[in-house]
Amino acid sequence: MNRAAAGPVVAGTALGAITGFVLWGLGMSWPAGVAVALFGLAGGIAWAGFAGGDRPLYARTHAEPRPGTRSDMTQIAWSLRGRNGEISDSGVKRLRAFARARLGRHGLDLDDERDAAQIRLRLGPAAADPLLGGHVRSIAEVERCLDALEALEETTADGPQTRATQGRG
Repeated sequence: MNRAAAGPVVAGTALGAITGFVLWGLGMSWPAGVAVALFGLAGGIAWAGFAGGDRPLYARTHAEPRPGTRSDMTQIAWSLRGRNGEISDSGVKRLRAFARARLGRHGLDLDDERDAAQIRLRLGPAAADPLLGGHVRSIAEVERCLDALEALEETTADGPQTRATQGRG
């Protein structure tokens, strides 16, 4: 045990022993006094563990999402419902941000008018129109959009298409 860690252990033990002795002197039984002294020792050991400022040997790491999980759905699910049962503005913004990222992998820009026809062709009008117009009204439309974006990833499993492979410069 190093010197910095010994200080809190000695202080906790001394405080526990003094408190246990005083309680025994006031009429508590000697096993209760010993128990208080042991609690002081345990407190000193815990204090020494935290007082050093060193990171624990086995620090908890944050788990990376596994491939194939739908963390995108959990990230937008909390913001979907508005007051009247319609999709809230923040939910639409999150859905469009997700669509923008997925379409960007294929060289398409959700905000570019030149890509609107290609987006409608790949996603279908039922899923593309709410995304392009920005007016998503129901959970069913959200599900259609997410299903179409997921199917887009499956149909181009050979790699993302870019504007260069589509004939654009």
